[in-house]
Amino acid sequence: MDALLVAGDVFDGINPSGEAQRLLYAAIADFLRANPRLQIVMTAGNHDPAQRLEAPEAVLAALGVHVIGTLRQGPDGVDMDRHLIALRDSSDTIRAYVLAVPFLRAADLPGLQLGAVGGTEPAVTAAARALHLGMAKAATARAKDLPLLAMGHLTCAAGLESEGAERRILIGGEHAVPPDIFPPTLSYVALGHLHRPQSLDGGRVRYFGSPFPLSAAEITYDHGVTLLDLDEGLVPRHISLPRPVAMHRLPERGAAPLADVAAALAALNLSPDTPRNANLSSISRSSPTAR
Repeated sequence: MDALLVAGDVFDGINPSGEAQRLLYAAIADFLRANPRLQIVMTAGNHDPAQRLEAPEAVLAALGVHVIGTLRQGPDGVDMDRHLIALRDSSDTIRAYVLAVPFLRAADLPGLQLGAVGGTEPAVTAAARALHLGMAKAATARAKDLPLLAMGHLTCAAGLESEGAERRILIGGEHAVPPDIFPPTLSYVALGHLHRPQSLDGGRVRYFGSPFPLSAAEITYDHGVTLLDLDEGLVPRHISLPRPVAMHRLPERGAAPLADVAAALAALNLSPDTPRNANLSSISRSSPTAR
């Protein structure tokens, strides 16, 4: 059984270009050509146009690709038929379930009363905890003894942010929730949003991070993907990815006169045959860096 989980920020803006969308669908096609039985679960992040991401859902579902852009709820709560996805092996036996949760907005949180006082924890944390507890309870009733994985897109307290590279998601003045909002019945939680690969709660809750640097602050990160093996107890294993394009900061630390930065840029001896979109520099007086 092979599955690919993509926990949000598929695009970097709510109005992605046609070329960006073509790249996404070309990548999905390449994955499925390489592994026709690959199951893909993709959820929206805070940067994504959630409904546009869901638009080709009927076609993608026929290919085994599940796209969850918004949280769908009804009178009885979250639509578990939509958000709980079975992962099957080559014999069509269910081996695990994925609770696919996209980026949550204030309207998605049950009973949220911003500015409420007197509770044991902030209102947003309490509402997020109640939502995940309810979903986990409903999912466990269906999954029974099978592993139950979850996906989310938010900031967890103690998660390390990238300076100047990540937008803080604010709901009612709060931007982070404790990782224990995810009940222990969830065997593993795959989170999107933070770019640095990192584990919380002993590895049960993990940010797999972005696949390449998205700012100069991330040059030193060991970007990659996270591999889970059902037969190895769902212990996350980081797999580094080679960078398609080298990224430099000039100078490596602090600031330098513009002439020194230009000299260091020239010393990189970049090939004149490098494609334009892979050979860019950005230099400013306030932040003398070159990328």
